[in-house]
Amino acid sequence: MNRSALETTIASYPYLQGLWAIPLGIGMVVAGISNLQQVPTGIVLLGIVAGGLVLGLVVSLLISRYYKQHYGEITPTRSRQARNAIAMVAWVVVLFVAGSKHLFWSPDSPICVYAVAFALATLTYYAILVGLRIHHVVVWGAVVVAGLMPIWANLGPDRDPVAMMLLGVVLMLSGVLDQRLLAHSFGPALHSDFEHINVGR
Repeated sequence: MNRSALETTIASYPYLQGLWAIPLGIGMVVAGISNLQQVPTGIVLLGIVAGGLVLGLVVSLLISRYYKQHYGEITPTRSRQARNAIAMVAWVVVLFVAGSKHLFWSPDSPICVYAVAFALATLTYYAILVGLRIHHVVVWGAVVVAGLMPIWANLGPDRDPVAMMLLGVVLMLSGVLDQRLLAHSFGPALHSDFEHINVGR
């Protein structure tokens, strides 16, 4: 696939730049830790939060450099931007509806509604944006199954914070698989001589 065709294709599929899920996953892990009932206090908590923020920032800068050097500066088409916006709105709606305390969520439930809601919302996002891939169904489907299993009661108030940490890890895994699909679909990353190319305007 030539350079022009490659960038045009990537511009239509920004979700395949899955490495961006890594800093988001780090943020979710840190948020989960900070919401535990026995959360570290004082300087320890500050160190965890600050360390997470710094790590997320450093990783984001490295990811940005990687994509610019190997795939150029990609600008999604307007139609893809609109579809992405719709997918994000759908993600939020499904998450809040499925995880609403007025509908399904309960502090004493033996299942983890939050994990199920997050997984369903993420599947909805992918389905609307580009269509589900096999690894999306496997990874997030496994989260739905795990969330519906009556194994969460013993965690008590820490159920959702623990789920948030696990979801952060799963999000990073899903992102790495997206990146693997990108590399598999379009071949080896391109040389940095092609950076600063904009497509899909």
